[in-house]
Amino acid sequence: MNCKRLLHFLLIPGLYLGSCRHPEIDGGATKKTFVLSDTMLKTIRIDTASFRPVQMELHFSGRVAGKKTIARKSDIVVDVASASLPKAREGYEAEVSTSALPEKVFYGKVDGVFISRDTTTGRLSIRLDSPESKLQPEMFTQVVLHWGDGNNMIAVPGTAIIADHNRNFVLVFKDKYNIQVREVETYTTSGEITYISKGLDAGENVISGHQQQIYDALSDN
Repeated sequence: MNCKRLLHFLLIPGLYLGSCRHPEIDGGATKKTFVLSDTMLKTIRIDTASFRPVQMELHFSGRVAGKKTIARKSDIVVDVASASLPKAREGYEAEVSTSALPEKVFYGKVDGVFISRDTTTGRLSIRLDSPESKLQPEMFTQVVLHWGDGNNMIAVPGTAIIADHNRNFVLVFKDKYNIQVREVETYTTSGEITYISKGLDAGENVISGHQQQIYDALSDN
């Protein structure tokens, strides 16, 4: 980024650059003179990276099957079509939602996976935590399965990740005078959480909201 582009950001209210100079590279982080105003500090969101078990997800769309296939009143069977169906396993945690009941999420566990010969269609049998009669046959559903993959990694909100030219970055926040652009390697994203395999340590703070202007000002990408 040249000086002309940096000077453009001097006109953005609440965002200040102390000077225009070439970045210094220190441990994979890009450093530039940068001061974040108190106004901008109140606008951004800051989260702390944590070390936690990796949680994986599978998403399916389907519909509730007829009552005759249900082994117990609180069970449901969902007809699904997905190439990911062979990855589903008994015991996975399940969340079931339907547009007919937008405010309700049903929780349970997979107690059966039935795959057809083409391996892309079949049924999931889900035992709900609490008996429910609101899920009726033919209702269209969204099913999300959760399970741990056995690894522990650094986790941050997915919104903290900035994708740029097939590379991923975060803004590491130490104080309003010290913000670094840090390249990271991501492992997977599950729900709102992204797991990082390299480039960030537990306990470091990252900016995870309203950070694009700051990144544009600091980055040479």
